[in-house]
Amino acid sequence: MKDYLETECVEKIKKECLLQVFDEIDSTNEYLKKLVRREAIGLAQPVLVVAQRQTAGKGTKGRKWVDSPTSLKFSLLISFEGKQESLALLSPYIALKLKKALSAAANEEVKIKWPNDLYCLGGKASGILTEVIQKEGTVYLIIGVGINLASDPEVVRNLNSPVGSLFKYIEPSEVRRIRSLILSCATEEIIRAIKSLPEELSAEEIKDWNQSDLYKGLRLRLIEGERIVSEGQNVGIDKKGRILLQEGNQPKAFSIGEASLRP
Repeated sequence: MKDYLETECVEKIKKECLLQVFDEIDSTNEYLKKLVRREAIGLAQPVLVVAQRQTAGKGTKGRKWVDSPTSLKFSLLISFEGKQESLALLSPYIALKLKKALSAAANEEVKIKWPNDLYCLGGKASGILTEVIQKEGTVYLIIGVGINLASDPEVVRNLNSPVGSLFKYIEPSEVRRIRSLILSCATEEIIRAIKSLPEELSAEEIKDWNQSDLYKGLRLRLIEGERIVSEGQNVGIDKKGRILLQEGNQPKAFSIGEASLRP
């Protein structure tokens, strides 16, 4: 922990979370799911797990997370006391709030691909995996986040899709400081978002999302497996966080599911 994160960052996070840092782990999300299952009593405070290396990290729809020394991997476990109806907004709402934090930290424009991928410097820079677990009447949320801090040629070679990052390059002497800053800012933003998770997005939040939409105004296909579910022009999201595709006079709203959005 001493070499991976700055002491000031660790102390700040410990005021809000139980922090665990691993040299190597299979998956931070899976670790937290097992933690919930084996705990005999409820978890009184959020648990933040950070991994220097993940051997079986995963993204949405079961996709494999390609690890890199220049990426930040962490998962947050937190109990949820809000209304169940609000959980439909969980993924896009966290993406929206995290976008602001990462954009400010990197001083770069960060775009959002519905429902919760963040793009910067020409490709995907961050992915978010949200999972909900219920145990003995308590709802727990697990928010897994992977962030490419700087470009890694090895990852670029191993992926077919464009790979982005928050920074083009980070001096080796600056990696620990920047990693600590991003982790602290991101964790704080996620906890704040969960505690204030609304049932509906405000007009200002919808405007913010639509201005940051990676596919703003483009004609898109909603694909599930090999099947095209729908096609239409992307006209943004609605107050429920659903993507709106317009074909004809009326836009159709689609909720988060197993479908992928592609141009």
